[in-house]
Amino acid sequence: MALKKTVKKTVKSAPKKVAKSAGLSKCSCEAKKGSKAAATQKTERKLTRVIVKYNAGWGNQVFIRGVGAGLDWNKGVMLQCMGDDEWLWEARVPCGSVSFKLLVNDESWAQGEDQTVVSGETIICHPQF
Repeated sequence: MALKKTVKKTVKSAPKKVAKSAGLSKCSCEAKKGSKAAATQKTERKLTRVIVKYNAGWGNQVFIRGVGAGLDWNKGVMLQCMGDDEWLWEARVPCGSVSFKLLVNDESWAQGEDQTVVSGETIICHPQF
């Protein structure tokens, strides 16, 4: 009977570069390098949701713009229509928060200040345009 040899392979990965965007810093939830928590947190992305309660009218769409989770202040992302007056945006966000503002047809901005949702949480908005 032949014995099988097991060979342990080690893979070295290049260090990741963290891009800094205006006004944002590294996530505060990052653990020390080399720890098991750090390895888990790098891959864990929490489902973050924005639910919008607004009747946009027939043929109109609700969009979201912002910073974090791939959002941009210059071009909106269309929300998914869930009903006559309910819209949904969701993304997997590793940590931190997402600042955003809602628009109708990616043109008309919602009134008021920017809103924020923390990674892994759901926020329900009742915007006025």
